[in-house]
Amino acid sequence: MSRTVPSEPALGALLPVGELPVAARGIGELAAARSLPEFVVSAFGLVTHLGNAWICLAAVTLAYVVGSRSGLSRRGAAFALALGLGALGLTLGLKHVFALPRPPLAAEDGFGFPSGHALGATVFWGGIALLTGVGTRRRRLSVVGAVIPLVAASRVVLGVHYLADVAAGVAVGVAFLAAMARLSDRGESAAAPVLDPSRAQVTAAFAVAFALVAAALVVAPSESELLLGVGTAAGAAATWRYLGRRADAATLDRSAASAVVGGVGLPVLLGAMVAVAELSTVAVLVVVAGAVGGAGLLALPFAASSVIRR
Repeated sequence: MSRTVPSEPALGALLPVGELPVAARGIGELAAARSLPEFVVSAFGLVTHLGNAWICLAAVTLAYVVGSRSGLSRRGAAFALALGLGALGLTLGLKHVFALPRPPLAAEDGFGFPSGHALGATVFWGGIALLTGVGTRRRRLSVVGAVIPLVAASRVVLGVHYLADVAAGVAVGVAFLAAMARLSDRGESAAAPVLDPSRAQVTAAFAVAFALVAAALVVAPSESELLLGVGTAAGAAATWRYLGRRADAATLDRSAASAVVGGVGLPVLLGAMVAVAELSTVAVLVVVAGAVGGAGLLALPFAASSVIRR
């Protein structure tokens, strides 16, 4: 009698609880992904970076410094930064609450449910589509409707998540984005961005981000990204509260002074924050680095315009 090889869920059912509890979430998607040509997997390996939290946060911070030339108002970019920080807290908090491991032989460490790339891409790209006025609303939503599923699919193709993980990530991201959208005013015309947050609403968004990251620290107190995030949210909220009006009104030309302040200050601050988070084992130091970095990043346009006026 020939022996039937169990499917992926069946294999999981044969293992002790706690040893591989996520296998039951699989529906054969990993086996299908392993059958794809290598060039397809490589292409998805590039696509997946569109959901990388650090890349998304760095991009929206650059847009904040540049201002309206980026396609986002400075208020819109600051709101998007708050969205990203909130998404970070949600992702790591939920990962530690569920504590479900990744698929067997996954090339990445950490918990697998929900997918941080799927959640982050939904919040980041969805937020940008709502906050920018570039192109028509239909075109922006079409782009987002393509990018988010591609990022989600890339996590399954690369074997680091199950389909359930990415579906949950997208669902949580949509719910979070919908909730945060209620904090913002709406655009006045069809040609305007869907969301047009006021300065006070940006401050409120940073406060929400701080609360989410702080809540995640309760279940994951040793996560350096959360320690950095709670400091960044606090520093950004305080700085925007007191400098938001002047930073929002700041205009940067293409002079050497603005290039030095913006072009050098941005990577230096971001690099220092990441370095401290990666290298330091002192929690307070990481939080302080985040607070100083968050304050410095949001003050950059004001600092650059002040240098130009001199």
